[in-house]
Amino acid sequence: MNKNDLLETHPFTRYGKCPCRPEKDVIEKTGEIFRKSKDTASFVEELEKSRIKGKKIWFDAEQNTIFISKPFACESGGGCAENDSLIGKGCHCDHYNREKEFYPKHYCQCGAEYYRPMFEPLFGKKIELYPHKTILSGDGECVIAVKLI
Repeated sequence: MNKNDLLETHPFTRYGKCPCRPEKDVIEKTGEIFRKSKDTASFVEELEKSRIKGKKIWFDAEQNTIFISKPFACESGGGCAENDSLIGKGCHCDHYNREKEFYPKHYCQCGAEYYRPMFEPLFGKKIELYPHKTILSGDGECVIAVKLI
């Protein structure tokens, strides 16, 4: 299968949304933390302390963006045990994690959209989610950006 075929058959490309969602309790806990926080920086700091989702979460005030570093798939029970490549051990996406070559970051838009149910209820539609770094594109980690616009 070529790169375009993989992109065209991906659920996000076909349906415009990520088929995976954070657990309901994660979404609820995120909302609780948000309501108790005085500002975005303290909200993100509390998310980081709670280890609610992601390996590391931080806020860049200058970019007005929340960054979420995702754990490798093999660190959280996913990934392909038989695929010892960086992509196989790092990528959560069943659609791509058996690939042996790198792909552009936008192929991971679905992975960014996964976080929409956590942040859109808090900030409204004034967010932009995008893959900042991805294992699939050759970066050493996956980092999702939640830009507040």
